[in-house]
Amino acid sequence: MKKLLVSGLATIVVAALAPLAGATSAQAVAPPNIPVANVTAHLSQLQSIASANGGNRASGRPGYNASVNYIKGKLDAAGYTTRIQTFSGGSNLIADWPGGPTNQTIMLGAHLDSVAAGPGINDNGSGSSALLEIALTLAAQRPTVTKHVRFGWWGAEEQGLIGSRYYVQNGGSAGVEAYLNFDMTGSPNPGYFVYDDDVALQRLFNDYYTSIGVQTEPERIGDGRSDHASFKNAGVRVGGVFTGASERKTAAQAAKWGGQANQSFDRCYHSACDTYPSNINTTALDRNADAAAHALWTLAVGQSQQNDYSIAVSPASATLQPGQSATTTLTTAVTSGQAQQVSLSAGNVPAGVTVSFSPQTITAGQTSTVTVAASAAAANGSYQIALNGDGADSDRSTAFNLTIGQVQNDYSFSVSPASASVQPGGSASTTVNTQVTSGQTQLIALTASGAPQGVTVSFNPATISAGQTSAVSIATASSVAAGTYTITLNGDGTSTDRSATFTLTVGSTGTEWAPYTSYTAGTTVSYQGANYRCLQSHTSLPGWEPPGTPALWQRL
Repeated sequence: MKKLLVSGLATIVVAALAPLAGATSAQAVAPPNIPVANVTAHLSQLQSIASANGGNRASGRPGYNASVNYIKGKLDAAGYTTRIQTFSGGSNLIADWPGGPTNQTIMLGAHLDSVAAGPGINDNGSGSSALLEIALTLAAQRPTVTKHVRFGWWGAEEQGLIGSRYYVQNGGSAGVEAYLNFDMTGSPNPGYFVYDDDVALQRLFNDYYTSIGVQTEPERIGDGRSDHASFKNAGVRVGGVFTGASERKTAAQAAKWGGQANQSFDRCYHSACDTYPSNINTTALDRNADAAAHALWTLAVGQSQQNDYSIAVSPASATLQPGQSATTTLTTAVTSGQAQQVSLSAGNVPAGVTVSFSPQTITAGQTSTVTVAASAAAANGSYQIALNGDGADSDRSTAFNLTIGQVQNDYSFSVSPASASVQPGGSASTTVNTQVTSGQTQLIALTASGAPQGVTVSFNPATISAGQTSAVSIATASSVAAGTYTITLNGDGTSTDRSATFTLTVGSTGTEWAPYTSYTAGTTVSYQGANYRCLQSHTSLPGWEPPGTPALWQRL
């Protein structure tokens, strides 16, 4: 914020103007909470830039240009249209978010330059960083905007509002309905001052602070000292917030806001000690960033509803014999916005089947009678037909299930793995898998048969629907005799029964494997407690042990 060039306070006349269109909270979607950690990360970067460039970010100097490049890079990556406007002694950075009518623009701005004496972290890295994070949040959330949104970072404010004045004088205020300014929003001994230049905008900010239990005062000390003055002089409605500069906090203000009475709101105002993090109050920074987002979302992000509708069909299925037909009713209902024309069609229609609508074009909220006819040539089977609504603003679809002929409900039934080897007292596990192969799903009760004495088989769950799986546990008692057993896992379906076999090998079923021994295909041996079946006739040699020769031996 630039210094006052004259002493004393001017008399202020506030005109009660009509509120901005869309300025009531009832018309705005919920604004976001701006993460203060992200704002302070930007401040840290601005501090680093100043430290690397002579300790300041004064307009036209390397530190300022690096600050512009940092913010521009973030905005470009987020999808903004940015431009740098140069003038004698500096430059402005302008960023437009796509969407919204450009002749109805809500603009937020903050000066980016510092004085030459210091890095300008509170004045005004605070406002600049908050605006950057608000812009990035808007890009991340991508809400529907009812106004065009523009951000500006001004140069040479500290030299007398040169950047913002140059922007306005060169047509920048055209179409701007309101300009919101954020200058010094994180003073270390903060106050909460709201610009009183426009009654509606002042109320917008005050309502937010009231909602979080913070009292405010009108901001009158800074009239004419920051960039909102350039827009106000051009007839644009202006508002904003401020946390105080070199003025001292009164005892009454300290009682209201906390902090130290009789001390400056910012003791490092326009000084080398305006650094991060020592000269920032993060609570004030956070509250003011959220207040700015609240104002932007209220003014420019509306609840403008897209015209939309639902579509449903009842009944949603039918079974026909070739040569037959059935009717169903397609129903639509407006779910948001206004009713729209909807053209009806069908997709995924099998050969020999026709689908017709009466009427074929309706208005959302109306119904249509759907006739589904199967010709004599239609093939038996189950089909899912898509009933589509092609609306003027949105498309919707629902499914109709058609069965032609007597299609038996059936399913596949398998087990994986299909074998296991255990020692007496051990257990094995496998999985039963099912899949609908025709018709509809059906309940399947699972059982086992053929298990030898001392072997128990359990299923979890014991009843499934076709298309589901079940975990199978096979436990052996220590008394189970060594051998290979075939256990049948059964699926008792409502319509169809299916089964699969599982081979269980218990204990050693053959002689111990040894080298220099002739084995014929099919011979079973034991090795290190596991059983193996010979796949190819051969004479064993050292190094041909069953675990390492899968071409010769299969583990059981």
